[in-house]
Amino acid sequence: MMRRMFKGVAFAGALLALDGFAEECKGVALYSDGSDNGQMIESGRTFPESPEWKANWGNFDGMNAPYIRLSGSKNEQGDWTGLLSFQALPLRVDGGVLRLKVRATQNAKFGVWLKGALSESRVHYVNLTANKTHALEIPLSSLGVTGAIDVVNLGVGLFQVPQNQYTTLFIDDIGFSCAKSGANLGGTSATVVVDGAKHWEYEFSNVEAWSEKREARLLPALEPEFSAAYTPQERNSLISTVNADFLVNELEHLKIVNSIRASEMSAKKSRLTWYDNMYSVVRNRLRENAVANPKQLYFEAEAIAANSDYTVIPLLVTDLDYVYKACADETCGSTQNVNAHLLMAGLPTSFVRGSKISLVLDPYFVVTKQRELPSVSVCVSGTCKSISPKERLELEFPSSGLQKIIVKLKSALRNVEQNLFVEVK
Repeated sequence: MMRRMFKGVAFAGALLALDGFAEECKGVALYSDGSDNGQMIESGRTFPESPEWKANWGNFDGMNAPYIRLSGSKNEQGDWTGLLSFQALPLRVDGGVLRLKVRATQNAKFGVWLKGALSESRVHYVNLTANKTHALEIPLSSLGVTGAIDVVNLGVGLFQVPQNQYTTLFIDDIGFSCAKSGANLGGTSATVVVDGAKHWEYEFSNVEAWSEKREARLLPALEPEFSAAYTPQERNSLISTVNADFLVNELEHLKIVNSIRASEMSAKKSRLTWYDNMYSVVRNRLRENAVANPKQLYFEAEAIAANSDYTVIPLLVTDLDYVYKACADETCGSTQNVNAHLLMAGLPTSFVRGSKISLVLDPYFVVTKQRELPSVSVCVSGTCKSISPKERLELEFPSSGLQKIIVKLKSALRNVEQNLFVEVK
């Protein structure tokens, strides 16, 4: 799969303009001593488990805790890959080497590559010996890179991992030997300057929010739907008794309600809330193609955040009827169907770059069957501003660290006030 992905991809960097003298390059660390948690881009990730960013399994030869840990096992042989984002990225790199330390608990074929604004480098492969730390220094020319490039993400992977083999990959001390100040994220999107700060120019879609169809925007293909909870036979039996597109159990309903009402949570948990709640509802569908695919919307929103270096963040919104099965007596010997409604917002990232970001409300990222979209206002540090569809809202945070964003939603007679959390870097 990875060979097909990278076959024929040219990664020629743009040359820097010469002004009589060359800007000196310097070494830059992306990850060292657990100083930056980073984030793995979920769209396209095939590692079985999410990264542990400050793992401590003891000190190894040439690698001391904390370090990044990627682990897992699958019931079939395959490639495990993912794109890593760090605080120092995007970064302009001009020649030199990519340095990193890697270690695996099994003999493994390790690969690393660079993702730019428009394309990806070729993969550099290394055969790892089990339980041995490998200190790699990879010339950018070995990745097919010439000239100066703007690195957006670092790709890592284990290839041809045997089935049912639990494997752990440790990564530490990642950096470039020749980086320069600033990065120029090229492509079809432009940058504009607002209050002295650069912003990635977002292009709004012409999608009607209630349409169940969405085209791929930044992702290479459409994401598959969530797996269905009901068999075709069960659906046919339930459709005649349930006047709704979705039928969830009471426990799932309570988890949804509690997550929306939560007053405090980690940024990581906040990031997953919208996705998890949509999974609970949409997988319990009684009809196919009832609404837009939430998985597609979530991963597209994440890709937009990553492309803007986490300064332009799409707001995910849901305004949807569903039904849940509730106990009809104390022993729960019988159940009854209860009408419910999911009105909520979400963010596709757990962190943002800098104290000023743009929040965009695009109908593309709204899941609903209503013809009128809910009204939305957003509050940061006691200041609330409304945002309409196809508008962007500039948010300013008072400091770095964990910050609360209050989103107020109103649809018909329903009102929801929800707390979202992000880490400001």
